[in-house]
Amino acid sequence: GLQIEKQAAEIRQNLKKLNASFADFGTNWEVLGKHLRNAYGQYEDGQKKLDRFGLQLDQIQGETEERT
Repeated sequence: GLQIEKQAAEIRQNLKKLNASFADFGTNWEVLGKHLRNAYGQYEDGQKKLDRFGLQLDQIQGETEERT
């Protein structure tokens, strides 16, 4: 009886620690997801700017070639 109660208490304590670790990991995972979404958003913004810049360069080059 006493041995089983000790083991049950130890199991409950271990489960409590596991639950806390799981919660910490969940928080870290959410932060990582937020950073990845932000990074992807910045990548998309940069890609749009790069595309517009390339079009402007093509336009300038075309205008320059027409003059020569």
